[in-house]
Amino acid sequence: MGLKRAGRFGTVGALVAGTLGASIVLTPASASAESAWECYGTQVKRCATVWWDRTTDTYQARAKITDATGGNNYSVKVTNVKLQRFNGSGWVTVKSKQDYDGWFATSDSAATARIDPCTWPTNSFGVVATFSWKGASTGEKTWRPNMGWGHACN
Repeated sequence: MGLKRAGRFGTVGALVAGTLGASIVLTPASASAESAWECYGTQVKRCATVWWDRTTDTYQARAKITDATGGNNYSVKVTNVKLQRFNGSGWVTVKSKQDYDGWFATSDSAATARIDPCTWPTNSFGVVATFSWKGASTGEKTWRPNMGWGHACN
């Protein structure tokens, strides 16, 4: 099983409702690869990944947000984590985790349940999550990443 991070872009705004428009690159099943976090931001670090568990040969979407030290003091939360696959014409949610456990002083994370990526004929996966942060003098802001991972099954 192989994993490779592919195209990306991010948009920051009050509420961004985007679609995953990433180009997908497949890696051969024999390739050695590791899950890598894709992170954005300086004062609030927002990270997401399609996590490959080598022991169980499964995928899951993971997201985390952290209030960085040395900047403004933000409360943070991550919600609506979705593992999506590209079915050839659009993105379809395979697993999701709402994770409405509230605001946290420094960091929050969430992950979906695991899936076997070889269950479907199209093996291109992406993650979507809603990252929120707010400070004493700022309103809540939300950011959703757009990226994709490819997978080739034997």
